Amino acid sequence: MPINRRQFLGAAGAAAAAAHTACESQGGASPTLSDIASIRERYPRVMRQAYLDTAAHCPLSTHTREGMQKYMDFHMYGGEEGRGEYAGEAMRAVKPQFARMIGAKPSEIAFVQNTKAGEDIVVNGLDIQAAGGNVVTNDLHYAGSIHSFLGRRKAGMDVRIVKSKNWVTDLDAMEAAIDKKTRLVAITLVSNVNGHVEDAKAITGMAHANGGYVYADIIQAAGAIPIDVKALGLDFAACSNYKWLQGCRGSGFLYVRDELQGTAVRDLLFPGYVRFNYPPWVDPADGNEDPMPFSPPTNAGRYQPGNTAREGYCGQYESFKVMEAIGVENMLVHTMALVDRVRKELPESRYRCITPEGARSPILVFIPADYEGTQARLKQANVQATMTGNRLRISPNIYNNQEDVDKLLDALV
Repeated sequence: MPINRRQFLGAAGAAAAAAHTACESQGGASPTLSDIASIRERYPRVMRQAYLDTAAHCPLSTHTREGMQKYMDFHMYGGEEGRGEYAGEAMRAVKPQFARMIGAKPSEIAFVQNTKAGEDIVVNGLDIQAAGGNVVTNDLHYAGSIHSFLGRRKAGMDVRIVKSKNWVTDLDAMEAAIDKKTRLVAITLVSNVNGHVEDAKAITGMAHANGGYVYADIIQAAGAIPIDVKALGLDFAACSNYKWLQGCRGSGFLYVRDELQGTAVRDLLFPGYVRFNYPPWVDPADGNEDPMPFSPPTNAGRYQPGNTAREGYCGQYESFKVMEAIGVENMLVHTMALVDRVRKELPESRYRCITPEGARSPILVFIPADYEGTQARLKQANVQATMTGNRLRISPNIYNNQEDVDKLLDALV
């Protein structure tokens, strides 16, 4: 049910107090935001236009930029005045922050460049084709992933792509496609196509009953809706940071369940550095060690590609602090109030909604009767939303308010 501003702020304040206490116990205070206006001011772009397009890209916030700037200052000026300590603090904290957000353990989190890189690590590590296995996915999965799977199919992999029914995943067809040779089921938890929230619990049950695993693309879910990867039964998940995590491009996270690391998903990257244990490198050599000791990571760090975009993760550290202070559930309550109003007030005769009724995600998609006219009216009204194919997608975030919705509706109704 939509809530008013006073109700939202009360809920956000309670969550902020709890998150503030938790953050202080980790050695760093988190900002507490008690007014929606102050949240908006941290995202300069939304003060210039009605920006309803987080599903494409979240505008950079001042606090995210501050974290990135602190890391760049560390490189520019050196580690004095706390700059070195800050960089170390941020890099140590950001994996536990993400782990808390999705209900995982820090040991199950790796840094990756983007969502697709994380998915490829899983697919390649499972050795699906060599083992004679198959992959099952559906057409509400990310289009870039489906394109990759089509390429793998051409290279000989058994890839089964289930068609959705009325813009919703056909669970019966998914179950029929999954068999004892299914090594992986790949899904998108919240579809970028129409905001459909996948029934991940049902799908993991199907896959696990046949001895398979489930990967979820969570780029449109992490930071947008509450996630518990354990409760959902997910084995793997990945996302980039530049959408609902409110970070920047070039940085992301991969989740791999502890017991599957180095076993089900084999090592292919072997990150680390060799240390030569023989003269003239060292003299005398340590007789208890090999001439070239090999010491790879024993946690999800084993899947990291090497050096990572640390400035991005320092910015993400600051974004996580703000998001933890507000609470993802409170953020979703706020965005759903905006989404529900748009769904209610846009006339169905001109804007056919293809987001399933009851989908609890902040993504709302329509097929406009007049696509080009809709595009022109949004541009003239300075409203930013995604228009692609034949669809209009809006995706409000914590920085949006009812005035932004007014501008959207005034332009379209």
